Amino acid sequence: MSAQPSAKGIGAIASAAVIFSWGFSIVKAITMDGPVLAMWRVSLGAAVLTVLAVLFRSRWPRELRFVILAGAAMGLHQVLYIMATQSTSIAIVTLVGAMMPLLVAVMAQFMVGERFDWMVALWAVVALAGIGIVVGANLDDPSRSLTGDLLAVANIVVFTTYFLAAKRSRMGGVGTLPLTASVMWISVLFVAPIALFAGEFAAPGARDFGLLALLVLGPGNGHLLVNWAHDRVPASVSSLILLMVPLLASLWAHLVHDEPFGPMHLLGIAVVATAIEGGDRKSVV
Repeated sequence: MSAQPSAKGIGAIASAAVIFSWGFSIVKAITMDGPVLAMWRVSLGAAVLTVLAVLFRSRWPRELRFVILAGAAMGLHQVLYIMATQSTSIAIVTLVGAMMPLLVAVMAQFMVGERFDWMVALWAVVALAGIGIVVGANLDDPSRSLTGDLLAVANIVVFTTYFLAAKRSRMGGVGTLPLTASVMWISVLFVAPIALFAGEFAAPGARDFGLLALLVLGPGNGHLLVNWAHDRVPASVSSLILLMVPLLASLWAHLVHDEPFGPMHLLGIAVVATAIEGGDRKSVV
């Protein structure tokens, strides 16, 4: 059954997209190995969210099936997204993420009971074309690598699984804060073996720790906004709004890491903004 769309829910998703967009540039600025950085990120995130959940006396989830699935997918997503961001162009990583609305349109039927929405899927294709324009302008970026591109493809499949499993948990009555905290703790169990196998789990230096704290408290907590909005906005519409991330992330990557950004990027932004507006007008009540 689809969530009843609301303007507040859509506003929360849009705010999360802005917050998420900064994460790529922060990750690329941190010098730690990808899996080790992922371990620190989920561990600190779990600790912060648990303190908040205790302070607010949140009720912890009892039905854990989809919470566990969301946690496992979150852990793998963190490893894949960080490794992809460190090894290829940010624009490429985020372009691949533009496949998410189409994946959601197919997978949501089975995981959260939403019917396939042809109009939202059509707007997703329009948005994908706009992001294709953006990334086409980045194809000569020297930071690109095939390995990073393939990691980005694996990441978006895993992230979509997390996104829908978290929505299913919210549909089951799990609160936003305990859900997100539980997901982070479960993700620690999946990330820890990868991090220990990949390299030494050493404490970050002062610079990296400052950036890590910024990542955890900023982009990392965009997941709270998305999880809060899950029972207010259909998954298909949420995933369409999150296409703001690639466009904004490309701009920040240009400003922070000198990745390409020019007139074709602006054209792509206009196309995607049109698609997001089209999807919103269809869905907001």
